[in-house]
Amino acid sequence: MAQKYKVEKVQALKEELKAFHSFIFTDYRGLNVQQISGLRNTLRDKGAHYHVVKNRFAKRVFSDLGYEGFDRFLVNPTAIAYFEDDLSDIAKILIDTAKETTLGLKGGYTDGFLLSPEELESISKLPSRETLIAQAVGLLNALPRGLVMTLGGILSKFVRTLKAIEETKNN
Repeated sequence: MAQKYKVEKVQALKEELKAFHSFIFTDYRGLNVQQISGLRNTLRDKGAHYHVVKNRFAKRVFSDLGYEGFDRFLVNPTAIAYFEDDLSDIAKILIDTAKETTLGLKGGYTDGFLLSPEELESISKLPSRETLIAQAVGLLNALPRGLVMTLGGILSKFVRTLKAIEETKNN
């Protein structure tokens, strides 16, 4: 009977995690229920899920899903944030929480890359995806505008030069 329960729990975890491709592993020891609930709510607002998992179950699920190298993150009590959206936003929330509480970051995974806690901290300092897109669009918009302004300046100088030549010939 206990075996069937475990199989069902592993299957449920597998169904939940297979839709996601980004994970951040944390050590939640020392957080009280209110802190974990607040963190979950904050992450949920950003489209992320945050759940405490049994390491044995998580190892089996990630192995079944074809992920490798997660064993080093699945030691001691573990909670996983999983999401599809912007890694920098989620990492920032977890880093900020870790600074204020006993939450510890173990590492992460996104787009085929394992990430150390230091790399997650560096990523958390990056602007959000939307901000980066806006900056890129602004840069692309600035290039043609700068070209137009430069060409306009050249044409303006040319016209003034022609006007000066005309005035000198009339005098």
